Amino acid sequence: MNGPYTLNTTNVTEKVGTNKIGYYTLHNSSKTVKYVGRSDHDLRGRLLDHVNQNYSYFSFEYTSSAKAAFEGECNLYHYHINNPLDNKAHPDRPSGTNWKCPRCSIFG
Repeated sequence: MNGPYTLNTTNVTEKVGTNKIGYYTLHNSSKTVKYVGRSDHDLRGRLLDHVNQNYSYFSFEYTSSAKAAFEGECNLYHYHINNPLDNKAHPDRPSGTNWKCPRCSIFG
């Protein structure tokens, strides 16, 4: 993954390309992953939504498809679930898809 970088508007704008698909992590001040997410359309915009929230750093990875972003987010969620994460639930799959989590059977 790229990062971690300090989570602010300047870094997100400089480090993350426009109209990119991918997944990301948000970290607290000790760089512990506290949140995982993805964007199926605009990774930069999604990260900018988190600026001024209670996170200090971000890391990200581009993917070639929304499915790859979903799978990357799921893998990170399962890898970091014991942190504990601020995510309240397993990553949701995009509506209209029948994709399965690569790590569990939550979507049967």
